Amino acid sequence: MRALLVAAAALALAGGAQAACPRSDAPLVERFDAADAAVVGRVIGVRVAALNGQPERVLTIEVDQHVKGNLPGRIDVWTPRGTECGLDPPRNEAIGLLLTSGEGGRLIASGSSVVAPGPLVAEGGKPKGGVIKVAIGFVILGIVLAWAMWRLKRGKRPDLPGAPTP
Repeated sequence: MRALLVAAAALALAGGAQAACPRSDAPLVERFDAADAAVVGRVIGVRVAALNGQPERVLTIEVDQHVKGNLPGRIDVWTPRGTECGLDPPRNEAIGLLLTSGEGGRLIASGSSVVAPGPLVAEGGKPKGGVIKVAIGFVILGIVLAWAMWRLKRGKRPDLPGAPTP
């Protein structure tokens, strides 16, 4: 799935205005797992730059919440200009973005990268590693029970104040 998102972003950045933007019908959980980073933020600036001879729009995003990845509080996101794949979100409104890393560490987004902030934050907040946590709990329980059985076999009991003498 990650390869599909990277390929879609590369196609979007390399393609001209005649290329149609591929949309992902995959569930949010799959798209979230495939993304390199995810944030909820607001567009505070837009500028035009060239990448490989193609005009690109660079969105400056003020990050309100980091959902996935370790990003600074203000990021630049590259998106195609003049195609269906380009982003043109309203300024100063919260949007959720699923981002991929491009050449030179650039963060890339396309039209299919935009998601609603609420579901994105909910997806990012889901606990991970439930099976591992249960397994570690059973190991700790086993250690405690083994220690208790060892103490019981030895017959040594703690000398507690007020307890009857054996």
